Amino acid sequence: MLRGMAGVDLPALRRTVTHPAVWSLPAVALLALVAMPFNDGFYNFWVNYDAQGGAQQHESLHATRIFRYTSGSLCGQVLALLAGAALARRNTQARALAVAVPLAALLAGATFAVAYPLARAREGSFWTTPPLDAPVLARVLLCELAAYPLYAAAGVGLGALLKGRRPAVRWSLALLLLAGWAVTTMTGLLQDDQFNAPYVLLWAVPPIAAGTAIALAGLSMDVWVVPPVLVGDWGRGASAALLVSAAAYALGLNLLAGRAGRRPRRDAGRPHRGTAR
Repeated sequence: MLRGMAGVDLPALRRTVTHPAVWSLPAVALLALVAMPFNDGFYNFWVNYDAQGGAQQHESLHATRIFRYTSGSLCGQVLALLAGAALARRNTQARALAVAVPLAALLAGATFAVAYPLARAREGSFWTTPPLDAPVLARVLLCELAAYPLYAAAGVGLGALLKGRRPAVRWSLALLLLAGWAVTTMTGLLQDDQFNAPYVLLWAVPPIAAGTAIALAGLSMDVWVVPPVLVGDWGRGASAALLVSAAAYALGLNLLAGRAGRRPRRDAGRPHRGTAR
């Protein structure tokens, strides 16, 4: 067994440091912190850089509030997926699921614990309603965080399917996954006050639904009346699509992985054609 100069068991140390429970929690907290400036300026940069009049400024404040409190949640979802896939490489599928789901709940809690006080500190005196008493904000935040365990379970299924593949193949797929996640998430975030793409995409591509839910929740306001009023929750359908599609991927990938894992054992007892019986 390899040991360092101080008698440290290097393989055991490496296995501990690379465990998803060790690196994912600080990573998700850091992502929530780093994403805050991006979320803070999203409306002014991507939606309306010249908000004029009280109505548009009110919409800007409402949208920015939702983006602030959901800071890091979209990054945390894909991190939960990667953590689930990493756990599947180290454990059996059942054990990986048993660890991945509670770990994802901790990741969601860490995201909230970092983003909430930062967003609260940026609110100033404009808002008199506590953030969690605002129904649209509370709903979109809860749905985005609730998707973490579903993403983690889907990651376990994906990791189990890729188990045994060469590292070059796994890393290539991970890079493709991250690139696709970035494109689809921005597609959702850049939606206007209605979803301007085929609705099937919300149910087929969870990152689009996740981004759309936040974007439309932030724009659920009629700015053409004085004073501007919240006219509903335009992101509710996208949030439902996020949870349903993420759950479908989690179930489907794990069923496929379980079936693929059982096939070699079933075939092992069968005599091959041409062999003596």
